[in-house]
Amino acid sequence: MKRKYEKHMAFYKMQDELLKAKQCALCIIERKALHQFFDGLLYERVTDPGIRTALARSGGFCPRHAHMLVGFGDALGTAILYQDQIRLRMEALRKVKPPARTRHARPLDSPGKGVCPACHYEEQTRMLNVHTLLQGLSDSGMAAAFTSSAGLCFPHFSLALNEAQEVATSNFLKQAQWQKVEHLQSQLQEFIDKHDHRRTAEEFAAEKDSWLRAVEFVSGMKNVF
Repeated sequence: MKRKYEKHMAFYKMQDELLKAKQCALCIIERKALHQFFDGLLYERVTDPGIRTALARSGGFCPRHAHMLVGFGDALGTAILYQDQIRLRMEALRKVKPPARTRHARPLDSPGKGVCPACHYEEQTRMLNVHTLLQGLSDSGMAAAFTSSAGLCFPHFSLALNEAQEVATSNFLKQAQWQKVEHLQSQLQEFIDKHDHRRTAEEFAAEKDSWLRAVEFVSGMKNVF
């Protein structure tokens, strides 16, 4: 893990996030990227034929990303994007035929068979970030930042471990992740123990949010997976 690595903007972005993040750095970077995706879409791409075609093929955004879109509060942009989707559903309704007497009604076909554009962007971003981290670990600065970080959520960790090409990198990831898991387990136990009636007078410290961090550690941050 000592070979020379050519640093670039993504490297420094990753290293900076590892040094300051209290959660999975890959989750945070990915969530920021997805926020920028929707922000850019609503600001200047709602009438873009490319995105409209992609959404027509996919039948709109997947449920998770559709609700994320609504969270931006851009009523006009959302209306423009989803007017196409309502039109597609109207066309699907027109094609529905009455059932024969001996048959149940046929389920309504969902328009579009393509991949949700936000899912596609998210997947590309996810893989780029994982490879940036793995390649960057050959640099002592990145390795030190990862060691001092909060570690990775298990969905991102599993992906990184699967993508790691070198035994040294794989071993480094496992060892660093084990230390984070062990520390979190200790904090969870302390949090649970302080709920014992014999310790109720004690104040909670660093372990007070361990229950929330445990959920994110196992499942990733909200709206990422």
